[in-house]
Amino acid sequence: MTHDRIWYLLGRKMANELLPEEKRELERLLQQHPDVSYAKEVLTQSWKDKQKDLSPADVEAALQRHKQRLLEVQTPEETTMPAKGSNKIFRLALRIGGVAAAVTVLFLAGRMWLGEREAQLQPALQQLVTKTGSRTHVKLPDGTSVWLNAGSKLDYPEKFHGKNREVTLEGEAFFEVLRDADHPFLVKTTACSIRVLGTSFNVRFYPVEEMATTSLVTGSVEVTIDKKVVRLQPNEKLSVPWVLTNLATTTANTAPEMPVIKMGTLTPVRDNIMAETAWKDNKLAFKKLPLDEVAQRMERWYGAEIRFKNERKKSLSFSGVFEKESLTEALQALEMSGGFHFTKDNDNIYWIE
Repeated sequence: MTHDRIWYLLGRKMANELLPEEKRELERLLQQHPDVSYAKEVLTQSWKDKQKDLSPADVEAALQRHKQRLLEVQTPEETTMPAKGSNKIFRLALRIGGVAAAVTVLFLAGRMWLGEREAQLQPALQQLVTKTGSRTHVKLPDGTSVWLNAGSKLDYPEKFHGKNREVTLEGEAFFEVLRDADHPFLVKTTACSIRVLGTSFNVRFYPVEEMATTSLVTGSVEVTIDKKVVRLQPNEKLSVPWVLTNLATTTANTAPEMPVIKMGTLTPVRDNIMAETAWKDNKLAFKKLPLDEVAQRMERWYGAEIRFKNERKKSLSFSGVFEKESLTEALQALEMSGGFHFTKDNDNIYWIE
């Protein structure tokens, strides 16, 4: 809004309509925003001849002079030519001339120039994606280490700017955050957000699951769910049940509906969190999980497909830790504990019955 006001006042100045109080306001704003002053010097010079009727050749020559001046006031890292749309603006201004054109076109050109400058200042986002059956590790620009589990996605900037260091997660990741008291680290998911200074913790949020879990290893974190904040201590975990409503009806033309968080009583659970963090050390671990959830984790871990012929088997509970075993070997180990039998068909699909 401030930049809009500056360009409006500049237009009135070039049209000789600036009031004394507006002149003082403009001088003050230009002192506060020197970047606009540089652009003002370039954009206003051609208006000296604004009443002159220019030929097409004169218009093109003036346009090229504008481009050259813009290049001269930009730093080497910011050397960009005016957008194609700005060519039309300058040509329109040079042909029309007059007070109204001075105000309108200078304002539009300034907005375009500032838009390009702001786009350059916005940090570019990186996206790290892991397929099923794979895991990876990345070091963020601030030195924070992140391990990304199978079937996950992490969005983060090329360089952190501003007060917070913010990333967005879908899936599961383990973070070892480099401590920086002046710049808290934020992990955002659809279900919740986690704020830390320097610590190690695990976040699990897969949209296909009905539970988002944060498990703390060292330090402390604050988990925020629908404006409610829960602080975790080492070896505590917080599970947040949630559900995405009307997912099937969401289309490209409609915004996805916000998740419904089943708040209830959010109580941190002090427990051995090895099962939540073992995957970072290439171990598939689970503790007292129903077989349908175990199958879901195995599908993601091994990059395979597991289906049920007997729906009643989904509720069977299992615990286990697998490191070097194949999927067949892992299923055989669970099968030996009793309760189900599995087969593998010609399409490499595993069936539980």
